[in-house]
Amino acid sequence: MALREQFIPDLDRVFLNDGEHATWREFRIADGQGGFRLFRAKVGWFDEDAKLRPVVAVHGVYQGDVICYIKHADLPRPPVGGELIYSPANKAWEVIDVTDEEGCWMLALSATRSQPGYYGKN
Repeated sequence: MALREQFIPDLDRVFLNDGEHATWREFRIADGQGGFRLFRAKVGWFDEDAKLRPVVAVHGVYQGDVICYIKHADLPRPPVGGELIYSPANKAWEVIDVTDEEGCWMLALSATRSQPGYYGKN
């Protein structure tokens, strides 16, 4: 079996296994029709990982707080940089960067930039 063929099953069995690295989280995201969709999903939620990513560290300043890995099937639509995703359903996170990584989205999220005092500055 090729590495690419083995990746998706390993993603479910290890990386997105709640006994290993994943955790269940509640999310609220705009559904694209003026409303919101509330759901629970099993995700990889890594706060220390964010500090190692160049997209969230600019000149030694951390702009992102969390890296979240979530399966494509768990979101109603692809996420967009700059939008707000809520997790839990009442805590806002701004999407700084989105990367499609073989069946799941890697989201770089910032809790600081998503606060109302920062609206218009992000």
